[in-house]
Formats: sequence, C-alpha cells, structure tokens
Amino acid sequence: MRDLIGIAASVALPWVAGALWVMAIRRDSGERDWLTAAGYGYLLGALLVTLVMRALSACGIAWSPAAVALPMVALALAGWWAARPLPSPQMRWGPAAPHGLTLRASLRALFWLCLALTATRLAGLALEVAWRPLLPWDAWAQWATKARVWFEYGRIVAFVSPADWLRNGDPMAFMDMHSHYPGTVPLLQVWTGLCLGRWDESLVNAPWPALAAALGIAFYAQARRAGTGAPQAMLFTYFLLSLPFLDIHVALAGQADLFVAAAYAMAAMALWQWTMARRRSDLVLAALMAAACVAVKIEGMFWALTLVPAVIVAVNRRVGFAAVGLLAASALGYLLFGPPVVKVWGYDLTTEFTNVSLPVLQHMFVMDNWHLLWYAALAAVVLHHRRLLQQDVAPMTVTMAGALGFVAVVFYFTNASGGVDDETLVNRLPLHMVPALVFYVLLLLRPRRAAASRL
Repeated sequence: MRDLIGIAASVALPWVAGALWVMAIRRDSGERDWLTAAGYGYLLGALLVTLVMRALSACGIAWSPAAVALPMVALALAGWWAARPLPSPQMRWGPAAPHGLTLRASLRALFWLCLALTATRLAGLALEVAWRPLLPWDAWAQWATKARVWFEYGRIVAFVSPADWLRNGDPMAFMDMHSHYPGTVPLLQVWTGLCLGRWDESLVNAPWPALAAALGIAFYAQARRAGTGAPQAMLFTYFLLSLPFLDIHVALAGQADLFVAAAYAMAAMALWQWTMARRRSDLVLAALMAAACVAVKIEGMFWALTLVPAVIVAVNRRVGFAAVGLLAASALGYLLFGPPVVKVWGYDLTTEFTNVSLPVLQHMFVMDNWHLLWYAALAAVVLHHRRLLQQDVAPMTVTMAGALGFVAVVFYFTNASGGVDDETLVNRLPLHMVPALVFYVLLLLRPRRAAASRL
C-alpha cells in the first residue's frame, strides 16, 4: 500500500500542477477543457518537477519528498490562481453527436470498445513496468546510472566521459556511456524514488505508463478539436497506443525515446492547431513541448527544428514553400559539393550514401513492429494527395516531410547507419515521429466538412 501511495503521489502532483498551468496558458481559448489540460499537463508537470530539483541542487538543498513537493504544491496553487475561473469538469467530448443529434448505437459501441481496449492495454503495460527489472541496455548504461547516483547523494553530481574520469581521478565524478545526455529523465526516476522512500529499479519507471496515458489523452483531445468524431478519434487513439514498438518502450521502461515521441507529437499537434485558429495558447503549448523535447534528449533539438518550416508556411505559404525548397536544394548541394565529413552534435554527417534500405523496409513493412501503420500512411498520402498542400493540412505535411528527411539523413548519410544495420536504431528513431504521423494520417482521413469548418 505504501508503494502504491508513493507512486500515486509521484504521478499525481506533477500532473495536477501541469494541468492547472495548461489551463492558465489556454485562458484566451474558447475551448478550455480538462481533457486537453490533462493530456499536456503530465509532460509539462514532469518538466517542472525536474526544474525544481535542478534549482534545489544548485542551491545546495538536499532532495527529500517534502523539499521537492512543497515548491510543486506552490506551483500548482499558482497555476490554479492564474487559471481561474476553472471550467466545469463535464465531459464535453464524449460519444455524443453534434447539434443534439443521436449518435448511432454502433458508433457509440465502437467508442466504448476502443476506450476499454485502450484502458486495458495501458493497465497491462503498467503491470509489466511494475513487475519487470530494469532491462534495456540504454537504461542501465546511460540513464538510470545517473538516477541511481543522484538518488543516493540527494543532489546532482557530475558525470564525465571515461577519458576525463581516468585523467582527473576525481572521487566525486562518475561516468557512463553518455555522460553529456540531459538529466531530465533520470531526475524523474529520482523523484519517483523519493516518493517511494527507497530505490526500486522497477517502480521508479512509473513515469513511462503515466506518459503513455497522457499521450493518449492529448491525442484524443486534439483529434476532437480537429473536428474528428468521438468514435473515430478514440479508434485512432487505440491504434496509436496499440503499436507494438511504442508499447515496447513503455513496458521496457527506462529509455528516453518515448518522452521524445510524446513531446514531439504534442508540439506538432498544438502547432497545427495554432496554424488553423491562431490562438496564442496553442503556440505557447507547442513551444513548451518543443522545449521538453530538447530537454529530454540531444536529438530533440533536431526534432524541434523540423517544426520551424510549418510556422513559416502558416505565416506565408509562398515564403514557406520557398524556404522548404531552398533547404532541400541546400541539402542536395551539400551532397554534391560538401566536405566528406562534418561533425554535427555528435553525428558524423557524410556525403557518402550508405544503403540501409533492406533493414528499413523489413522493419517497416514486413515485421510486425508497427502493425500496418506505414502501409496506412502511404495509402492516405496517395489517396489524398490533392489535400497535402491545402491550407488546413500543409503545415503538418511540411512537418512530416521534415521528420522523414531527418530520419533519412541519419539513416543514409551519417555514422548512425551502423545502428540501422545492427537493428539498434532502425525502429527507435522513427518512433520519435510516429505519434505525430498517426495524427497526420487522421487529418488526411477527416471528412472534408470537418476540415472546412476549421478554415
């Protein structure tokens, strides 16, 4: 029972604080609701709790449940004050038809069936996290290493490269495989351990199923805001949360890739909403989620940059498309005339093409890593090709083109191509864009009247 209370507190406090601040950010919106706030609230609250822990460590204050919880409670109260008056907690976006019409019984049944399947899947994943020890290589080679050391010392202590560790001999310096990686995810594990009162290599991974649930809520809320009916939105939410490789990163918790995927998807969805309605709150949410993407993993900077062309296209279509074309031409010019190797944030960017198409095609289209997602995405693009550059879809099209371009460059023109051949990277990198891709497919399949209502 004590463990259950600790887990609940570690998840609930950041979630509530983040949701209240999302409500405060969206005060200018006529669509304030608890569903969107709950979806975006957990990731925002998780980022807040890590910032509190960084501040305490910088001030020389040892971490304890009370030392971290008190500032979080203060932040939650400040969010409540800024968000007043709060809307009523009624479920506005459930399985009801618009304009007082009665939704067909079959569609209502579809909604509740997909909701039950999604909830069951999330519950099963949560149990797997609770029962499994820390298994993934990256988790105990470069993420949980920091978490365990910081938990024991009650503050952030330095992690250095193996060469620096051997050279300096500092007894308070520690090393792991990637000492330069951001500490956001390890700090979340430390926070969970503080609430538990001890280090438990399974239970400290509670943020992973919590984030999966938050991603599902955010996806459903944004799908409903996009004009999709409740049954269809819940069906796509189930499609997203039942993808095998995404579920693997929940069940085998400990790596940061799920956080990058969730942050990038939430940023892309909020940015798309801004391109349609021009509400400042959507742009602020997109910026915060992009910042979370950067704070979680170094690669998050590249993913955040793929959102910039959508902003330009939304502001001025001609300038935006010209900028995208110029970027593509610059990339081609580099391949033709650039230096053989350039260092970019840890990657060796080369002009030599490395053909890794076979493992890519096998993992995307043959193996059951993604169900039929990539077939569905191709079919949606082909069948709705005339809509790709229309006003309501063009910003998301540009975002997905940038995401695919980033994956292609990493796979075919960097030293990371070895990770595609040995199958360590071939699914992990595309995972970062998959939730956003599912939302893009949903946008393409929307009835035209729903798209037109947003213009």
